[in-house]
Amino acid sequence: MIIDVAKKEDLQAVYQLEQRLFGDHCYPDFFIRQAYDCWPTGLLVARHQDNVVGYVLCAPQFNDLSLMLLEGWILALAVDTSVQGRGVGKKLMQEGMTTLAGCKKLWLTVHPDNHAKKLYQQLGFTDIEQENDYFGIGQPRVKMMYVVE
Repeated sequence: MIIDVAKKEDLQAVYQLEQRLFGDHCYPDFFIRQAYDCWPTGLLVARHQDNVVGYVLCAPQFNDLSLMLLEGWILALAVDTSVQGRGVGKKLMQEGMTTLAGCKKLWLTVHPDNHAKKLYQQLGFTDIEQENDYFGIGQPRVKMMYVVE
């Protein structure tokens, strides 16, 4: 398993993984392309036998016009079902957290029933609040935070 910064030629595989895992609620292909352009070192992929089997998308959050990097977001984590349970998600998250190492706080959202929530808790993220219509009616998410020590 190799984790590396995504290349332009990986974008279609990232989008296909998104579609397979999240269906109608996946990021659109144009967002993945724009994320690649906006945060080129924040889009990391896991490769197994030259195939993209997972990815994490990390993004800085600028809280004011000074552009000081204080906080960051894990916007997405996806791991192909063929390799789930093998530590791929954990490795991607750890690499993503390293990518955002200059931040004082890291944020993410997760569906309350998503089994990845346990992984986030193991990595030190704590529940901050639940918003029942985060992505629209009937789309609850738990907002989680990690404080860098």
